[in-house]
Amino acid sequence: MKKSLIAVAVASAFIAPAAMADVTISGAINVAIQYGKSSAGSAPGAQSLSTNQLGAQYSHVDIESVDDIGGGNKVIFHYQMNIAGDSPGAVGNTGAITMRNSFLGIAGGWGAFKMGSNENVYERFMYTADPLDGAAGPAGNLNLLGTPGGGFIFENQQGNCSAGCPDFYRRTQHTIWYESPKFAGFDFEIDYTLSAFKSNAGTPTFAIDPATGAITSSTAAAGNPHILSIGGKFAPEGAPFYIDLAYEQHTDMFGLTALGVPGGSGSKDTGIQVGGGWQLGDLGLHLRYEQLKYQTTGGVGGDNEYKRNAYWFAVKYNLPSGYVGAEIGVAQNGTGNGNTIDDTGARMFGIGYFHNLSKQSQLQFIYGRMDNKDNASYGFAGTPNGAAPGSDHDVFSVGLKHTF
Repeated sequence: MKKSLIAVAVASAFIAPAAMADVTISGAINVAIQYGKSSAGSAPGAQSLSTNQLGAQYSHVDIESVDDIGGGNKVIFHYQMNIAGDSPGAVGNTGAITMRNSFLGIAGGWGAFKMGSNENVYERFMYTADPLDGAAGPAGNLNLLGTPGGGFIFENQQGNCSAGCPDFYRRTQHTIWYESPKFAGFDFEIDYTLSAFKSNAGTPTFAIDPATGAITSSTAAAGNPHILSIGGKFAPEGAPFYIDLAYEQHTDMFGLTALGVPGGSGSKDTGIQVGGGWQLGDLGLHLRYEQLKYQTTGGVGGDNEYKRNAYWFAVKYNLPSGYVGAEIGVAQNGTGNGNTIDDTGARMFGIGYFHNLSKQSQLQFIYGRMDNKDNASYGFAGTPNGAAPGSDHDVFSVGLKHTF
């Protein structure tokens, strides 16, 4: 009798908390054998290089909980863990398990307000135009969109930084955001990072001595690094098309310093993208345009500006066994203070076949090619010579994905 009571008491201790909360666990594990090859490039003495490795792709585990508080409102919790299936220290990771999009918020018929770590709306819109299962994967469009090149491939993803952050695929910490409900097919999102990264550490300010021509430097206040990301989408219920527009602004993050231009006393870097798509039966088409602009004040010779435009086209065709995807991207030559900077553009191509083994498991075959002009250094995560100017890159990936 006592043993039965003890067993019931122990069981109740585990059952009661579970009954109080609606908790779900989901995710995906995606690991691939990946071959990468980079040509020597245009720098004197540079050499070609090829490597084999395991790529973790987009692997994650999600824990979610929903609490109905009445009045049509719910408290929502989401915690996402990034799982590196290759090794600690994979791209964007400091260890085998790191935090991705995680938040606590409240949602209702009026929309949702969330607080935490967020993959901003500007980046997520790029995913819509990428059929190769993960815009950050091999041959994904984030290898060309959201970056000015310079070998910066998925760098500085976490948080803010006060110097040298040129990318526009951000997962920011200390972020608050609002997601609207749909109004006749239209919805929008606003993301804003708080000032947790503000400091007085100082940013170098450069100037030219008019008498000697020498470059002098001093230290100015570091400013207030933060991000504002806004995006809106029009996708009527049941319609075969969508249109979206996104804008993101980085204040005092000095993206130009990452491109070799000395920093100033302040900076404003902006990205704008417009995209759309159309579904014709099993055939999906996607188009996208992006402009990145980097501005500093108080730099060498005064203010500085760098700008580059890019175009993207993607296609996806559904098959009984899975689907085929392909995409082409073109980054045009950049301009510095209004003048074209020759040979800073690139062209990218990607294609993949995704074969469904079951409802939960899939084989993936992906190939990508990046052709850089002599002064450009766009690259793939997983190719060994990504920062070398003029280096061209090939990547081939054979992977297995399991969702749960």
